Amino acid sequence: MFVFALGACATRGPSDHQLHVIDGSTVYSAPPSTVAYAAYLRCRLALEAEPPRLAEAHDAIQTAIAADSRDPHLWTVRAEIDARRGDTQAALSAVERALSLRPGYEPAQAFAARLGQGPRSASAEH
Repeated sequence: MFVFALGACATRGPSDHQLHVIDGSTVYSAPPSTVAYAAYLRCRLALEAEPPRLAEAHDAIQTAIAADSRDPHLWTVRAEIDARRGDTQAALSAVERALSLRPGYEPAQAFAARLGQGPRSASAEH
């Protein structure tokens, strides 16, 4: 009976928490860590404030990255914050980290282009 119950669970596929609609397509991804997600939300709120609270946003994104350092989106947001704080070198380093985690990651490539660096890759050395 126990083996049957495990088999039934295994055949159901991903849960609703693992399916997301991105640009009209349903994709699977593991849910983010709750610590990383909460810190990311605090970061976004600080960035959207008038005026933006960049130090608070930076601290929050650092917390998110500490909880989930393999998420290229978090590194791309870190690059945005670094650039807004005037630290272009740190922004470039963060965007390169995002691209090393997911080569061709469009948001990171677009941000690199806005920094005047064009599309970057993990193998790009300067």
